[in-house]
Amino acid sequence: MKKYILKSLVFGLIIISIMQIINSIINHSLRKSESGNLKEWNEIFEGNINAQLLIQGSSRAWVQYSTYIIDSELKTNSYNLGMDGSPFDVQYIRYFAYEQNNKLPKIIIQNVDLDLLDANKFVFQKYQFLPYLNNKPFRNLLLDHQIVDYYDCTFPFITYAGQPKAYEIALSELLGIKHQNAVKHKGYAGQNAEWNGNNFEFRKNQGVARSKTNGNLEKLFVQFLDECQKKKILVVLVYAPMYYEMQQLISNFSSSRLYYKTLSERHNLLFLDYSSSYISKEKKYFYNATHLNAKGSEVFTKLLVNDLKQYLDSTTLVEISN
Repeated sequence: MKKYILKSLVFGLIIISIMQIINSIINHSLRKSESGNLKEWNEIFEGNINAQLLIQGSSRAWVQYSTYIIDSELKTNSYNLGMDGSPFDVQYIRYFAYEQNNKLPKIIIQNVDLDLLDANKFVFQKYQFLPYLNNKPFRNLLLDHQIVDYYDCTFPFITYAGQPKAYEIALSELLGIKHQNAVKHKGYAGQNAEWNGNNFEFRKNQGVARSKTNGNLEKLFVQFLDECQKKKILVVLVYAPMYYEMQQLISNFSSSRLYYKTLSERHNLLFLDYSSSYISKEKKYFYNATHLNAKGSEVFTKLLVNDLKQYLDSTTLVEISN
C-alpha cells in the first residue's frame, strides 16, 4: 500500500512538473507572438512605448484613432491602447501595466461610449493576460477585478486550461509553423471594409434598448480621472461618431452623452462630442453601425486633431511634440 501511494505521489509530481514546463513554454511563446493584443501587451511590459499621447478605449478606439495621423499632425509619439471587448476595468488594468513600465504620458484621449461603464459578463480573450501573472501588482489587480481567479495564480500547471487559442498560438510559434505578425501600427489598425449593417439590423429587429452602467466601474472611472489630475496628466474625453440611426435605437443615448459632458465639467476636462457630426450621417464611413472603417477613421482623426490644436493651449502642444 505504501509503495502504491509513493508511486502515485511520484507520478503526480511528474505530471505537475510536465504541466509547469508546458505553462512556461506557452508563456514564452505568447510573449514572442504579435497575435491579437499580444504585441501591445509585450511592448507595454518591455517598457518600449513611452508615448506622450495615449488613446484608451475598446475596439472603437483601436480601429478609429489613427496613430499615423496623430503623430504626423501633432508631431508627437502616440500609442493606441484600445482593446476588443474591454469595459473600463480592463482598460484601467492595461493602463496600470503601461504606467508601471513606461513613462507617464502628457495626454490621454479616452474614448467614451455606451459600453465603457457596462461590465462584461465574461472575460474576453482571457489568455492575453496570463503570460504576465509573474508580475505581482498586475496579478493582484487582475484578481481584484475577477479577470483571473485564485486557481490561475496558484496552480500554474492549469492556468491555460480552457484556453485553446493560447495553445494554438504557442504551438505555431514554438514549431515555427506560423509567426503571427502584427496588423496594428502602435495599437491602431484601420479596417478596409464597406458597410455591413448586420449589427444595426439585429438591434432594429430587437427594438429599442437601454444601455447599462455598472456602479463599480463608474467609481473606478472617477478614481482614474482623479489619479490623472494628481499626476498632471491631461485627459480628453471623446465621444466618437456612431451611425445616427443606431443612436435612435438606444433609449438613453442622449443621457449617456450628458453624463460625460457633466463629468468633464466637474473635473475641468475637455469633452469632444462627435456623435452628431456629419460623419455619423454617412454609411460610407462605417463598416458597421458602431465602428468606423479605415476611411472614416482617417476623416474622424483629422477632425479630432484639428480640434485638439484649437482647444489645447500652445504650451501643452509643445510638451507633447517630439
